[in-house]
Amino acid sequence: MPLRGVEQTARSLSRLERFQEATAFNLAHANADGFKAIRMAARGSDPDGGTVESVQFEQGAIRETGRPLDVALEGPGFLVVRTAGGERFTRGGALRLDPEGRLVDRAGDPILGEAGEIVVAGTDLTIQSDGTVVVDGAVNGKLRLAEVADPAELQREQPGRFVPTAPPRDPLPGATLLRQGAIEEANVDPLASMVDLLTIQRAYAANVQALRAMDGVLGATNELGEVR
Repeated sequence: MPLRGVEQTARSLSRLERFQEATAFNLAHANADGFKAIRMAARGSDPDGGTVESVQFEQGAIRETGRPLDVALEGPGFLVVRTAGGERFTRGGALRLDPEGRLVDRAGDPILGEAGEIVVAGTDLTIQSDGTVVVDGAVNGKLRLAEVADPAELQREQPGRFVPTAPPRDPLPGATLLRQGAIEEANVDPLASMVDLLTIQRAYAANVQALRAMDGVLGATNELGEVR
């Protein structure tokens, strides 16, 4: 019986470590625009059956910044980024212009429009709700939006970037709107995450104590066996 208890407690400790890692990861990126939190859950109905990790794609809160190059997405769509490894999807809308005038993300990779990279040559930039980019009163391109049938099929590459594993579907008209001068905040509740971390740490400590107690019982049992 003690051996069975040791095995169960060891599995519980392993599961709590994974929960702690995920919660700490979420907290570390709570201020990253467009970040999507990790959710950990027990696999199936068996509490000792391991864990399943998934990404929460729920909409984050929209925060007004007043910065013309910030854009928040409202709806299921993603911006498309061109990287050295191929196209990636992101919800991070804190954009900027590189020295060549290209619209890029925080990492300096180009945000794609429907006709390729968007190069801004002007001073007065407006991003309309459908993604149309207007510079000094003239249309300068349109941001390309991508949607996927099942966001769970996306693979996280970086905290704010995802790798599509299937061809994206055509965006539904009006399903995703862009708001200039705002960003979508991470869908992480820092206070709730801190409470979760404390709960996990207390559960971990309790399991360690239980493991030590069972180890003591096993040691005493072995000693009695040797005496006999």
